[in-house]
This record gives sequence, C-alpha cells and structure tokens, in this order.
Amino acid sequence: MAFFDPYGDPSRALRIALVALLLAAVVATAGAFAADPEAAAPSPVAYDDAVELGLSAETDALMAGSARVPRTQVFYSQLQYVVGYNGVESFAATLDDGRTERQFGYPITAYVETFDDARPGTTETGLFASESAGEWTTAAEATYVVGSDARSPAGETVVPFRERDAAEAFAADHGGRAVDWETVRGRSFDTDSAATVRSMAPERWDAAAERVAAAERRADRPVSVVVGADAPTIEAAVAAAPANTTVVVPPGTYDETLTVNESVTIAGEDARISGDGNGSVITVRAPDVALTGIAVDGSGNQTRDPEAAREGRAGDGGVDGSGDDESWDTNIQLGYGHGDAGIRAIGAPGLVVDDVTVEANASGLLLRERSHAVVRDLRVDGTDEWQDGFMGITGMESRVTVTDSAFEGGRDGIYLHRADGSIVRNSTFADNRYGTHLMYTGDALIADNAFENELYAGVTVMTRPAGNAIVGNDVRNSSAGIQVSGTRTYVGYNTLVGNELGFSTSSRGSLYERNVAADNELGARATTVVPSSRVVANDFVGNADHATAGAGALRVWADGDRGNYWDGANVGVHEPGERAYRPTSPVDAALHREVAAVAVRESPAVALLDRLRGTVPGARSGSIIDPTPATAPYSPDRVDAAIAPGAGPVRTDWRAELDGGSGDEDAAMNAHDRSGTADGIEPRAQRSDRTPTAAGATAPAAGPVVGSTRGVSDV
Repeated sequence: MAFFDPYGDPSRALRIALVALLLAAVVATAGAFAADPEAAAPSPVAYDDAVELGLSAETDALMAGSARVPRTQVFYSQLQYVVGYNGVESFAATLDDGRTERQFGYPITAYVETFDDARPGTTETGLFASESAGEWTTAAEATYVVGSDARSPAGETVVPFRERDAAEAFAADHGGRAVDWETVRGRSFDTDSAATVRSMAPERWDAAAERVAAAERRADRPVSVVVGADAPTIEAAVAAAPANTTVVVPPGTYDETLTVNESVTIAGEDARISGDGNGSVITVRAPDVALTGIAVDGSGNQTRDPEAAREGRAGDGGVDGSGDDESWDTNIQLGYGHGDAGIRAIGAPGLVVDDVTVEANASGLLLRERSHAVVRDLRVDGTDEWQDGFMGITGMESRVTVTDSAFEGGRDGIYLHRADGSIVRNSTFADNRYGTHLMYTGDALIADNAFENELYAGVTVMTRPAGNAIVGNDVRNSSAGIQVSGTRTYVGYNTLVGNELGFSTSSRGSLYERNVAADNELGARATTVVPSSRVVANDFVGNADHATAGAGALRVWADGDRGNYWDGANVGVHEPGERAYRPTSPVDAALHREVAAVAVRESPAVALLDRLRGTVPGARSGSIIDPTPATAPYSPDRVDAAIAPGAGPVRTDWRAELDGGSGDEDAAMNAHDRSGTADGIEPRAQRSDRTPTAAGATAPAAGPVVGSTRGVSDV
C-alpha cells in the first residue's frame, strides 16, 4: 500500500487527479509568505486593519459612553494578518496554549494600547474607561496594572501604561498593582469564556423553569368579571376588572380588538378573538398581564411601520439615544417593532402568554420597549410564503422565555433584537426563513428545540453577540443548521442531519463540542479568517464533505489529545487515531466516499506533501487538521438515532453531562473549564504533557517558541 500502481484498477483516474491537485496546491501556496517576516520590526497598524479576536469591543456597554477594552495587536511569523486582541488578557492566554503558535507561528512583535495621557478611570458600573484611545507601546516595554477595580464586559481586565509612574498612579486610585509583561503572561485571569458559558447552560435552563413558575403565580388570580354575564365584550370586561383579578372569556368567537391597560389575567375557555384585518388584535400596555387559553386571528398584515422609521430618521436621536439617525440598528427597531401582530405588548414587563394560538398575517407576538415575557404553549401559524408574513415572536429590547411552543411558516419563528438573557427551549420550528434569529443579543440559551425545513437556517445569531449557548437542538433538511457569530459562544450536543451545511465556526473564542453532523452536504465550515475557537469531540458521519475552510490560517480542530470523530479518517494501514486527518485535503476528504483514496493517501507524493504542510507556511492556510482523530464516535447512540430511517428529533441529556461530566472524556474538558483563562485553556503547569504527538500531525513552524530568546517575551 506504500506505493500505488496507476494502471492497477479502475480507480486510477481518481488517484491521479487527487495527486495532481495536491502537488498543484504545493506550487500555488509555497510563495504565499515569501517575504521574510523578520526583515524589519513592523510598525503598529490602524486597529481597524487588524483581525479582531478576544472580547467584543462593540458591546452595548461600551457603545454607551467612554468605556474601553485595552487592545493588543500582534504580528505572527507565519500569518499574513495582523491580529488584534480586545483585552490584553485575551492575548496573554494564548502564549502557551499550544495551538496558537502551531496555527500562526510565533509572535514577532506585539503592541499594547497604553493610557498614560488618556485620563483613564472607570464608569459608574466599573468598566474601564478613558477620554481617548491610547498609544501603541511594545508589550515588553509597557507596565500593567492587574487586580484593579477596572473591569471589562467579561470580567477582569489588564490596563497597560507606557510609564511605570502612570501605572502606579492608576493603581493608587483603583487598586491592584503595577507589574511587568512577564508577570502578566504568567497569570490566569478571572474572565468569562466559552467554558464559562458551557458551565452556565444548565443554570440558564433552571432559570427558565423559575421564570415559568413565577409566571404561573402571576397569572393565578381570583375571578372578577365574566364576559357575557358581567360585561358585553372582552374590552369592556377588562376595563371593569380591578387590578390583579381574572377576566373569564367563555367559549365562542369575539369579533373585536382590545387594549389592556390594567394588570389582569384574561383566561379563555375555547375562546377566539378575531380582529377586523387592521392593526393588532390585542395590545397590552400594562405590566404583569396574563393571556391564557385563547386563539387570535384577524390582525393586519403590515410587517413594519415606514412612518415610525421616517420619524426616527427625522431627528429623534434613535431609540438608543445615540443620535445616529441613519443607523441600521435604529431603523430595524423602529421598523420591525411597529408592525401589526396578533398580540402586541408595549412597555409591558411581566407579560405571560400561555396556551395561546395565533394565526398570523404579520407577527404573532410583538414585544417592544422592555416587555419582558414568559411564553408557554404558544402556537403561531404564519404565512405560507415567508415574504408575505413576519415573525412568530418579535422581541425588541425585550427578554423572552419561550418553552413548549410551535412556530410554522412566516418569516422567522423567533426574532430577538437586543434581548439579552432570553431563553428558547423545547419548541418546534418548521418552514420558516430562520427558525430562531438573534441580533445584538447575548447571554441567551437556545436549547432542545427541533427545526425542520428552514429556508436559510435553523439557528442564526448575528451582530455582536457574546456568551450565547446553543445546546441540544436538532436541525434537519434546512439550508444550514447553526450559524452563530460573536464571541464566547458554546455550541454543544446539537444534532444536524440532512442539511446543506451542518454548522459554521463563525463565533470567536468559542467552543464547539459533542455535535453530531450526519448526512449533510457539508458537515462544518470554518469561516473566521483567524481561528480562535476550539472544535473538539464532534462526530462527522456520512456527510458528502465533512468540513471546509475559507481563507485564513491553519485550523487545528483538536484539544490536546482529543480530536473529533471523522467517518473514514481511520481507514488505511495506520492504527486508528495514529495519523492526522485533514478534512480539507482532497485525499482525506474522499476517504469515507472512495475506498480507492486510501492508496493515494499512502503514496510518497502525499507523504511529501504532509511534510511540506509542516514547514511551508503557505501550505498551512485555508485548511483544517485534526492531529488526533477519534477512533469511534463520541455519541454513538445519537449518531445511530440521527441516521435511522424515519428518525425524528434526537434528544440528549446534556444537562446531566454538563453538570456531572460523563467519565474520562469530559474530565479533560472540565479541567479546561476550571482554568479561568480567556479561552478556557488550562494553565501551563497542567498542559506540559499534552502536546499532540500523533504520527502525521503537522509539526510546529520552524523557529523559536514563545518564551525563548526571540519572540514577544523580549520584544
């Protein structure tokens, strides 16, 4: 098998073509980094020109005033991009993580943002702040204040200064102590990470249960008015009911629209409220209103209010007071939040919607102006064509807890905009544009939902989110399963079957684990130019292509000695798990589809290319390697259930596994989770014996390691 005979069998054409492609790749990429990166010390660049990693520098907390996250920009020996880290601690955590150097090379030069002349301080909420941006200083020459009362949105932050006197003055005012660069890089920091989000996912599930229980208590009120007996219409009954009582709506159809201005429960008994086709059917303008046991139809079909958007652009400063009248965000809030709905809540926190059905011409449930709501057993039937309708739930600046609900048809099943802390669980979505769609929304939990036949994606999270957990969902027969952007996201225990794309690794500093990608056209796509996330312990089975990568550095999809399971990776003469697997390689990608590709993989030409990948920087770009592929699926029962004929949504007890672990496989991950570093990477003392050593793994780049006599340690 070590050599192959091109004339030996009918698969000859396949093998020759694959070898030709591989050799062409060597020629095409070998010159990508032809310039000597150490010919001259590079100067700082405009930070907008760097590829950002670390925390999001654009969170709402920072946009609201003078708050800042100190920044770092780093030039790596084998990366054509300048990497910008939001948070000095984010960069420090990478220096000995074993993955960053392998992917980017060693740091040639690192600059930190120093604040000597920027009047540094803190906001009222404790975030680090300054009157202006800082100046760039090499990392080794700066002095840092650690342990102060200055925080970032993710926790502790390090504040750099050019002069030690300035650092000591800041420490005198804000606590902490002034230290040098070597001390900073040796510390662990108390910051939230994807591992933190992982550990918090079960707590968020429990928080949803508590919110639902509290909603039940709010809705349970004594009866005061019965429609028909005590008042002729529902609106008249609501107007007559004292606060904190229940209006009972007997069976029947009620042709009316109503506004609720009092904290009451409207409890139907097989009751339907039908509007006249104009505007919203029920408008809630009071706190702690409960709507139970009713069906709603007959709303208008206006999906947004152009007049509201025009008024916002005319100079009201926008809904967030930013004064940026032309901002896209303002237009979305003013437009999307002002359409028609079966139920519309405006400034109505504490809303309870339970056992309700809405036939939606536009939105089913529209929440606006902090109308935080608990929704249980809601069914929204949207339009057949998504362009004709709108969202099942539209939440604008309103946290929502959704459980045991169903959304079919229309534009998006659930659309949330600036709705931090929302939870969507145990619900079903079908035939939407997007199933669940989050914008500017962080610290959310999307768990144990089933999505099917979604035109664009099951779960999509866009535009500066942080700290979201996407767990235990099942997405089938959709364009994409899960596409999540932002930072510090946990994507775990999801089952993705029969989609065009299973999931993309678009979120920075995130953790993708224990997902099953089966029978998709493409299992996963690496999309960030500079990788910063962990992709580990996932099962890739039966996909036409397991994974692809766009432009950028080499992606190492493993964590120490734990890789992913790739159907077909372990065929050939090597012992299972002993040879690295490259899903982006034409040969490796074909192993689970074409047995003949094994002969090519064992050929001298491919062996030469393997060596070149470890020594030629250009051959590292735009690719994925798993140096320690698993020998068997991590979740075999879930894999079997996912691909069984006629299988329905697959469930997993992820809460028990995350709460208590599941044996040796989770022990290593849990050790990472407890480390407290910015990316959940374990401390150096714990990591010394866990460097990947699998045969065929890409070797580290030629040149010194960080901490030697070259690189950032003595820049």
